[in-house]
Amino acid sequence: MALRILHVAGTHKDVGLQVGRTFKRQINEFLCSYGNFQKKLLPFFESTEGRQVYEGYLKVAQSLYPQYIEEVQGTAEGADVSFEHLFLLHCRPEMLLMLKSQEQNVDETSGCTSAFLNFCNGPRLLAHNEDADAHIQKLGYIIVANIKPYNLPDGDVLPEENFTAYCYPGVLPGVAYTYNSHGVCFSTNALLAKELKCNRIVRHFMNRALLTASSVEHAVDMLRNTPVGLAMGFCSNLANLHDDSGKMFSVECAPDSREAGTLVSVHTIGPSEKGSVGHYYHYNMYDHLDTPQWLTPSSLHRKSRAAEMEGARTVQDVLDFLGDTKDPDYPVYRHGTVKDEVITATTAIFHLDSGVLEIYTGNPKTQAEPDCVFHLCM
Repeated sequence: MALRILHVAGTHKDVGLQVGRTFKRQINEFLCSYGNFQKKLLPFFESTEGRQVYEGYLKVAQSLYPQYIEEVQGTAEGADVSFEHLFLLHCRPEMLLMLKSQEQNVDETSGCTSAFLNFCNGPRLLAHNEDADAHIQKLGYIIVANIKPYNLPDGDVLPEENFTAYCYPGVLPGVAYTYNSHGVCFSTNALLAKELKCNRIVRHFMNRALLTASSVEHAVDMLRNTPVGLAMGFCSNLANLHDDSGKMFSVECAPDSREAGTLVSVHTIGPSEKGSVGHYYHYNMYDHLDTPQWLTPSSLHRKSRAAEMEGARTVQDVLDFLGDTKDPDYPVYRHGTVKDEVITATTAIFHLDSGVLEIYTGNPKTQAEPDCVFHLCM
């Protein structure tokens, strides 16, 4: 399957317009065909409670991230869809979890598997299955962005941005996997903390903000020092091409129930010697941050399957794990089963030693070659 790649440049509004105009068909098709948007998000938005939740999230986003509001406005204008509907799409994780937790029926409407491999003399890689609604595979796209500095209302100037990101239709970059010009590589795992907040930063806007991080430490500092805290948790898996220590990081975060802040836990995956454990896997469940959470069958099954397999030591071992389909109901490589409708849209492999990103649109275990290769900024 061919990957759509768009190079964009200009202001935040310019970039949004270019994305919206180029992917107008994909964005409109996704809004019309995505069942959770039509059957859950729109009816909730039209209720009194849903409208209040929406307005609270919008007010926070407008206050803290006016530049990303302009991006969404540009995309909406370019795609000829309403801004309300696109911003509602950015509230999807929070609102769906809100509705499903009220029903005591939390399942995964999306979800991902990330894999680290870190040996002193190689290989060193960050790999990721992007699992999502089935429409994402045929409608998603990659953008390569150069965004001009942004003048904040208080007179501060935000620096230029340069990044490459796999994107969902109409959604800000950052929710899947990305790398930026500072050499920071990201993958994101959705997490389902039972603590869910209104009037906080929605996950998709925080994911977008992290793309500006100049280092892993900068990204962690951004999470710990958000002015109002997160509405919903997630995990950022991070590695920096310019970090001579060779360390990689899993950063879990969740809303703080006690105050307007964010709980953050950093797990370090340091370089290992041959013969010792050099891999670490992350699913859609908290592993090192102690917070109440919803556990879903797919994550439990994927983790169980990993325990049955030999620990990864080579690149092919990682591809074999991410492409594993042995579990008939909840496989690691998700392809739409009776019990699990989610599919793996793409698989990304960041080869940190060589500075290369490979992307597969098929099963990475059996697909002979990646569909696309990016040479990262070294």
